[in-house]
Amino acid sequence: MREEFLWVEKYRPTNISTCVLPTETKKIFIDFVNNNEIPNLLLCGTSGVGKTTVAKALCNELEADWILINGSEERNIDTLRVKIKQFASTVSLTVDGGPKIVILDEADYLNPQSTQPALRGFIEEFSKNCRFIFTCNYKNRIIQPLHSRCSVVDFTIEAGQKPQMASGIFQRILQILTDEKVEYNEKVVVEVVNKFFPDFRRMLNEIQKYSASGRIDSGILANLDDESLNELLGF
Repeated sequence: MREEFLWVEKYRPTNISTCVLPTETKKIFIDFVNNNEIPNLLLCGTSGVGKTTVAKALCNELEADWILINGSEERNIDTLRVKIKQFASTVSLTVDGGPKIVILDEADYLNPQSTQPALRGFIEEFSKNCRFIFTCNYKNRIIQPLHSRCSVVDFTIEAGQKPQMASGIFQRILQILTDEKVEYNEKVVVEVVNKFFPDFRRMLNEIQKYSASGRIDSGILANLDDESLNELLGF
């Protein structure tokens, strides 16, 4: 099997403990794993903050039978009805027969007049053996009946949480560069983190692009002052 080329996929966390999240948000998901059960979830926040990664990590840790449906690509209600019904109505393939999970990624692209109201019925119809995880960038585009049937987790990062989050992302990127045997200048990595924060996916894509030569150096991006570097390093 060919090794995954894209770093965002190659280094995607497979469990909650390795996801870079605010402390309280991470605790919510760790509790779900410890209880070996999740409610229907609505994960909302800006692009690249880890919503889909968390959804997949939950499925992995719960050893769930799951499918992912991209709302921006499969908006047709008939397609969704057939796909979800076929999946949700069959016996789980997991050893303990636990609940199945449908991840509806980018659910804010789904039509709020037709598709979203239909999903309300799916949640109730398959409640005994299936859970739904919705991800969206804009929670105001998700109809209220779906909000009320899900536990809403907002991935918005408060100002006071930025130093902890940025430092965690910075350390993760340095580890990836080390694993990939890419030489780097820490100040340049800091510049990328600050420029694209909190979009970790964008940061990693940019770093991978710049690392093609085998080195991340100051010739790529503008220098950053030592004060900002020390903040990320935790000095």
